[in-house]
Order: sequence, then structure tokens, then C-alpha cells
Amino acid sequence: MGAFTFFLLLTFLTAAGHTAAADQDKISPRLRHKLTDYPQWPVIVLGRTQFLNGPDAFDRFCKENGDQKRSELRKTLIAELGKIARKEQDEIIRAAGSPKNAVRLWIVNGVGLTLTRAQVRKLAALDSVKYIYADRGTPRLKGRGKVARILKPSPSEPFALSRRKLPWNISRIGADRVWRELKVTGEGVTVAMFDSGADYTHSDLRANTWINADEIPNNGKDDDGNGLADDCYGYNFARRTPAVMAAPGKQHGTWTSGIIAGDGTGGIQTGVAPRARLMHLIAWGSYCNAGQAFQYALENGADVMNMSFSWPDLGQARGLIRRMCEQATCAGLVMVSGAGNFGKGGKNPAPVPVQLRIPEGIPCVIAAGGVDREMKVPGFCSLGPVEWAGVKFYEDFLLPGGLIKPDVCGFTGPGYPLLGTDPKSGRSGYVNPNTTIAGNSFSGPHVSGVAALMLSAAPELPAWRVKEIIEQTATPVGKDGKNSRTGAGLINAWKAVRAAIFVK
Repeated sequence: MGAFTFFLLLTFLTAAGHTAAADQDKISPRLRHKLTDYPQWPVIVLGRTQFLNGPDAFDRFCKENGDQKRSELRKTLIAELGKIARKEQDEIIRAAGSPKNAVRLWIVNGVGLTLTRAQVRKLAALDSVKYIYADRGTPRLKGRGKVARILKPSPSEPFALSRRKLPWNISRIGADRVWRELKVTGEGVTVAMFDSGADYTHSDLRANTWINADEIPNNGKDDDGNGLADDCYGYNFARRTPAVMAAPGKQHGTWTSGIIAGDGTGGIQTGVAPRARLMHLIAWGSYCNAGQAFQYALENGADVMNMSFSWPDLGQARGLIRRMCEQATCAGLVMVSGAGNFGKGGKNPAPVPVQLRIPEGIPCVIAAGGVDREMKVPGFCSLGPVEWAGVKFYEDFLLPGGLIKPDVCGFTGPGYPLLGTDPKSGRSGYVNPNTTIAGNSFSGPHVSGVAALMLSAAPELPAWRVKEIIEQTATPVGKDGKNSRTGAGLINAWKAVRAAIFVK
């Protein structure tokens, strides 16, 4: 073999080795591990072209678009994200063998698939593929459920606080002052509830349930052409069914819904924004489900998303959900999450900096920490800071400083009434007195309710400005400014709504 021929062969082998290593670097470590134990695994294949690139891209977008109307941003972003996705997803799906169960995600230009080891290696070699994440192992089910109980559309009546008891948690954040003096009650705002479903027929929720007017209940058809049949009040992406009614005895979603928009029909005014509408989304189990829920909320006009889930130990997939939340925020969806219940005094304690998980640990998400009636932080409350070291495409907020979380705080409970439904009779009522139910799942809805009031008063306010104003107007708890126990302080509805009106 001549020296020149040997040089060419060595160059080819070296290049091939570099290419194989580069392709391997596109596969998440968790996925490589899963595929040593299982013949195939659910994944999300991230396309090469992304709307936001790099840890500073979200902040740059916000600075460059601060004077834009939220409605225009939504219209533009949905179109642009869809255009980016269409450009590359066909090639990815063809390379995977064109499976019928492929899920297209425009929120991040990704495709949900179930792949073998060989298919993963094949897709990683494509120029159109940026990264391949292991999804969670929950199978993507396809159900045949129906809408359990059908509501008749009814116009909202003028809100009046008379003859209704006002709980202390609502008055302490100043929501009632917003209703009385500013005449702002959440009218015109839709809050997407990423939860376990709710009793949307409860007397205090019925009038405030979001209704898809283009869908005919239980005819088994996709009347509005969005790919989903009978999605009248939202959708259950976890089971591929329009049934979003909470199961008997499962009342978490009813409790959180009541804090946001309970209208006091039964005699107790539990809701911060009593004329907001509630869209119910169930998307447990997978990142693909979550992405579809975010897309549904954006396409169907939701303004705020209240997230009642907390995923630990996501590895590189933390970056995937962060990208989803950042791009949803750019498109005008205010993202809110309880800060979690993983403090040292809780039942499932975790060390700092992983007490705040996903989505609450994402910078653009409003993480709601908690205080009790005496303004003390319960021992179960998750504390910051959070770090993003080692997360591909980000690598920011390094310790020891990290990212200060939570952002603000609400009231964890117990001590204030919640909506309740008798599991045997189905009768609407209240958990009052509430002596045991507590958690940051209930701090978050206080913040979502305030965000709904702000957008009712100033509909075109960009979503990231809502977060900024909520922090700027919070009432400090303690003397050390924004901190990793209570964030910027207790939310102040009165100041937040007035500030939103001033800048609109």
C-alpha cells in the first residue's frame, strides 16, 4: 500500500470515527441506557432548526419584542413554529419508517416516536436531527372515552360579592379590592389547567368552564378539524380521550380550579378571578403528552397555564421541557407552577438544588412557593436555588449562585375553604373547615388567578411581562429581597393589576 493511499484510508477512518462519535453525542445518555435494557423505547427526536437557540435566546426575544401585542405574538409564533416543524419533520418520520403513531410537535420542532436501537442510530446520523431524548416509559394510549357530563353554554352574569363569604386568603392578596375598585374579575381570560381533571359541573365552576363551541359532544367526530374528537372542555392526552371529568374521590383538580375561578355560587368566594374560564388538560406520563397540551392551550386561546405536576430527575430532558415553556411564553402563554413539596420537613425530602424540579425550576415559569396564614414557610416547601449545569444547549445558572427560585409565594393552606364534591352523591359543596389540605399545588393557583386578573385588565401584555410585574409588585416576606425561600414575596393582586394597566 502506497503512503498516499494509506493516508487517504487513515483520513477516512478518522473522519468516520469522528462522525460516529458526533452521532452518538446526539443521543441522550438516558436513552442509550434504556436501549441496553429494552428493544425499543419512546423518544422525542428534536429537529436541527429551532426558533430559540442557546441559553440567552429567550431573554433576547423578550427584549426585542417588549412592545409587541400578545395577540400578534401568538399569531406570528404559532405560524413560525409550524413552518419550522414542517421543514424537517417529514424527513425524520420517513427515516423512522413512517409509523402511523408518530406525533408531530411544533412547540419544539420535535417528533414523538418509539424506536429501536438501530432506528435511533439511523436518525442520529441525519443532518436534520439535533438531539434524541428518551421520553418517559408510559405507553401512548388511545381511548374511546366520552364526555361524561355535558354543559349548556351560558353567558356570564355580572359578578357581585354580596351574600358571599370572603375567605382570608383571597382578601390577604387584595383580589377583592381589584373586583370592587377596578371592576376586574378575570372576564375574557382562559386558564388552562394542567391537572388531573376537575368536577367542571360543580356549582361554583359550571359557569366558568371553557367550552369548545365548534365541537358537538359525543358524536365521535372531529367537528373542528383539530385532530381530536369531542374535545368539548379540554382533552386527556394521557389516555387519548375527551373525558376530563375528575374520577370520584379525586379532587385535586377541583381544588385548584376553585382557587383560580370559583365564582361563589354556593356561598363562599374561593376564586381569585371569578369570571375567568377554565380549560381542562390531562397530560401525565410523557413529555410528548405535555407538548401536545401546550400546543392545544395555545391554539385554543388559553392565556395562562396552571401546572400541577412536578417531574424529578429528568436529566437532559430538562432542556426539552425548558424549550417548550420558553417558546410557549414567547407565544403569549403565562406559565405557572407550584414550587413543589420536597423541603426537608416534607414526606419526600430532596436536597438543594433539586427541591424545585420541572417545570417549576425553569427560568420563565413562575414558581410559586408558599407561606401559611402566619406568613411562615411550611417545612414541606421546596427551596432554591436551582442550577442548569450539564444540561445540553443551556449550561447556565451555575452554583453557588444558581437561579433564585421560587419567584413569589402564595398561601399553601390549610385554613381556607376549597371546593369539594361528595364522592357518593356528587353534590357540590366545600371543604370547610379545611384543616389538612395543604401544599404548593395551592400556592400556584393563587398566582394563576392574579395573572388572569392582570390579563383581563391588560389583554395585550406579553406573557414574560406578567411574570416581571408579579415579582415587582409582590409584598416582601423577610428583609433580604428576592430569596430562595419566598422569592420576591407574597403576590399582591391590587398592585399587580394596577401596574399591568399602567404599562398596557
